[in-house]
Amino acid sequence: MSFDPEPFAAGSSLLQWLKAFGGFMGIVFMVACLLSMVAHGLKGPKSVLHWIGRFAVDLLTLSPKRVGALTRLTFKEAVRRKALWVFGIFAMLFMFGSWFMDQPNPRFDLQVKLYVSFVLTAITWLILPVMLLLSCWALPEDIKNRSLHTVVTKPVRKTEIVTGRVLGFVLLMTLLLAVMGTIGYVWIDREAAYNLKIVDELLLPDDKDEAAPKEETLVKASLLEDVRVELIVGVNATQVYQADSVADLARKHPDVANLVERARLQSLRNRLVARVPKYGYLGFKGHDGRPTEKGVNTGDIWEFRTYIEGRSNWRGLWDFEGIQEDPDGLDLESNFEAFRTHKGTLGQSLMCQYVLVNIDRYGYQQDNGSWVSAERVSSDNQHATLDDGTTVTVTRVPVPARDVRVSENRIVLKRDPLIEIRVDELLRVPQTAFQITEFRENIIHIDPEITYNDPENKTQITKNLYRDLVNKQGELRIEVVCLDHGQYLGMARPDLFIKQADNSFLFGYTKAVIGVWLMLSLVIILGVTASCFLKGPIAMLLTFVMLIVGQGFREFLDKIVAGQVLGGGTLESIVRMVQHINLTDTLPDRPFYNVIKGIDRFFTEYVLYALRDMVPDFRHFQMAPYVANGYDVPWSQSLLPSIAMVAAYLLPCLVIGYYSLSLRELEHK
Repeated sequence: MSFDPEPFAAGSSLLQWLKAFGGFMGIVFMVACLLSMVAHGLKGPKSVLHWIGRFAVDLLTLSPKRVGALTRLTFKEAVRRKALWVFGIFAMLFMFGSWFMDQPNPRFDLQVKLYVSFVLTAITWLILPVMLLLSCWALPEDIKNRSLHTVVTKPVRKTEIVTGRVLGFVLLMTLLLAVMGTIGYVWIDREAAYNLKIVDELLLPDDKDEAAPKEETLVKASLLEDVRVELIVGVNATQVYQADSVADLARKHPDVANLVERARLQSLRNRLVARVPKYGYLGFKGHDGRPTEKGVNTGDIWEFRTYIEGRSNWRGLWDFEGIQEDPDGLDLESNFEAFRTHKGTLGQSLMCQYVLVNIDRYGYQQDNGSWVSAERVSSDNQHATLDDGTTVTVTRVPVPARDVRVSENRIVLKRDPLIEIRVDELLRVPQTAFQITEFRENIIHIDPEITYNDPENKTQITKNLYRDLVNKQGELRIEVVCLDHGQYLGMARPDLFIKQADNSFLFGYTKAVIGVWLMLSLVIILGVTASCFLKGPIAMLLTFVMLIVGQGFREFLDKIVAGQVLGGGTLESIVRMVQHINLTDTLPDRPFYNVIKGIDRFFTEYVLYALRDMVPDFRHFQMAPYVANGYDVPWSQSLLPSIAMVAAYLLPCLVIGYYSLSLRELEHK
């Protein structure tokens, strides 16, 4: 998966929101003061301050009873407009959608991925147009028909009108989503169970279950038109059974059919889960054994993964934090990608090996808390020599993996690249090599007690995983080695993780549905706010554009603001096209080109920067890929930023909606 497992930084995000909201309100206040001074003279700013006070009073005296009445009214109007007809379209899709997805696939994970993606996509894109139309058209239509005037003449505040509209549409959307989500889950469960035709499961004996096999049995079954079952009991005892159908197998060999059904149910339990990964921090060692920022580039345009060369000094390094002792050990799950320069051994995948490393990562601080680069600290007296020849006492301080990065083949602090950090390897324990299974997960179990061969002393050594390999800060390093000469192993940060206890598929699916609910709630908030000062078609267009830009073009917008787009800004790109200047060439140092770059820089750093903060980042709401790929939806990386995104737009949209309705003076029309 190509998601970023970085946790949500609530503190910095709140600070950024305060800056953006404060800047927006400051600009609005200054513009309002200027306009009021033009219209009313020196009394204008006083009138603006009075309006600010009115909004504060409206917000503090908001009546839940009146908001509830407006919510019920909005819900009833939406039902009268036949918004519930979307149920019929949804039912039609599910009635005939199975015709095109009931093709058995040997890879059951791809089947489940298809079902989950279909259900969540259908739910989203069926409810989204309905909510977009209702939230953007309802208020302008009420104003046009003057039905809203009967409401505003009552003791109802503008904030209550906006809040009631939002809650009414959210209530309708919640009803639609709850019914569709329930139907979708039942459909996924039934379709997955029906289409599981290829079984490859290991059944273990169970003394409490009489129907369980007496010995360890590997069940390989193909339940297509011609049923074929292969049972591998123990080590070498192989039995093959064939039948015309599943019913024919149950009639001829009932015990075998029972084992196949048990294997099917176990396969469903193992696949329809929400895995909970524990991610580490990825680094690399180059061909010279020094740290490097990335691996080898094999020519792939998509630079999400980089590669390590086989049978060389290249290594992939994962540092896991917060390792807690578990009597069962650790399960490492990986999803590496192979790049071959030759065919290699036929029928054999690339060989990979894990090396468990106990590391000590540390830096140096002075008594006042300031950092000193490790290259300036001597190993004997731990003193840093300053420029004037004097020395100061420093203290050795452990540094967690999250605070460091690689810069110019050195490990440095993220917040200060001039501070070098040292990393010492205290113990290395190699694991048994294994073949990676491409396009499927590779799960390697590590026992708490690890026995390995010491090549120097030619003896066997036993080490404890938690006492000998996890350092004092609770960190464990996993070093990944490719053992095939001339082959490359591709990896990204999410490609290796510690597999924790699985959550149920229903739990992860519910989180994904909640993500859809949060996204639709934000669309409703934006639509209702836009309809307070725009007509229906324009309000819908504005809301839809914000949705498209915030979801499909947000990454491109971030690159433009960060200055990472080749060719420069808009004017510079036009000049390059007219004068046929290559994107990678530097523009001449002349006044004309400097003015062009200055205008582009102003537009990028101020206009586009402000526009980026105004447009919601809808990428946080994309939770379907987690569930479709068998993962649980993470709280700190997906759900929490989604909730924060909706909450961040509530107050600004309420302010805009209140003043938009107030300036229209609906009571006097």
